[in-house]
Amino acid sequence: MDSDESPTTLDRTAFVFPGQGSQRPGMGRAFDDAWPAMRSTFDEVDAAVDADLRDLCFDGTAETIRQPSVTQPLLLATGIATYEGITARFGVEPAAVAGHSLGHFTALAAAGAIAPEATVALTRERGRCMEAAADADGPGTMVAVLLADPDEVTDICATREDVGVALYNAPRQTVVSGTREAVAAVRETLDGRTRARFRELDVGAAFHSPVMASAVDCVEDAMAAVTLTEAEIPVVSDVSGETYTDPAVARRDLTTQVTSPVDWVTVVETLRDRGIERFVEFPPAGVLASLVDRIAPEADCVALETPADAREAFA
Repeated sequence: MDSDESPTTLDRTAFVFPGQGSQRPGMGRAFDDAWPAMRSTFDEVDAAVDADLRDLCFDGTAETIRQPSVTQPLLLATGIATYEGITARFGVEPAAVAGHSLGHFTALAAAGAIAPEATVALTRERGRCMEAAADADGPGTMVAVLLADPDEVTDICATREDVGVALYNAPRQTVVSGTREAVAAVRETLDGRTRARFRELDVGAAFHSPVMASAVDCVEDAMAAVTLTEAEIPVVSDVSGETYTDPAVARRDLTTQVTSPVDWVTVVETLRDRGIERFVEFPPAGVLASLVDRIAPEADCVALETPADAREAFA
């Protein structure tokens, strides 16, 4: 696309960005190999954090990229580099953007509310804040609860102060997060009352739970140090479900998000109510497209895993 041309808005399309837990070694490599625009974006964000994110992204091991202060900027860099590659190559932009947890930051960068370099530095600091909270208050754990009514899971969690629902991912798929003792107690109660199935997540900390309380001020300070402007593309918050462009909403929800649940069900329903019919998930893709398919089976879900996927979606 000529740099003087404005991108074409895809009226019924939303771009969505995944969060921590979706990372995998080599994510985004196929796009980087094919599109020079991605390489220049990686160079810019690398300079912002004085790290070789590109090398970590493509050659790091699963264990290396699992640490929050590494994972979060890597996911941000992968998502925004692919976004800028698609904008440059196909000259398109979405009608709306959204992100799941860490992906909310990528969505803001894609919407033009914060510079990619500032966002990647912010997410690295956010990861450090969470690591410090986990060290201070115990790493905790997260368990996916399948087949149980989300309201019942919420009510059981509400009986304790050291656990909560971290993610409303899909109908009858929630994630409980908190201290190991509390999560085990919630699981035992659910096991006695329901036919729920459980899967412990390999995340290393109790994200979006009371265990992260000591990270709130740290994240708030990090956000106060960056410049946020009016978003150029509407953003749907994964905390409140609100559609916004006001940077004050971003500051509020991305701080609240540290200890509050991500409500992906409401995000998808809000986008659907806005007339969105196609959801395009950016690398590392697959998780959100699957969740969208469960929430809104009538929607067209595109997971961008290779440049061929992008050509089919946008050419």
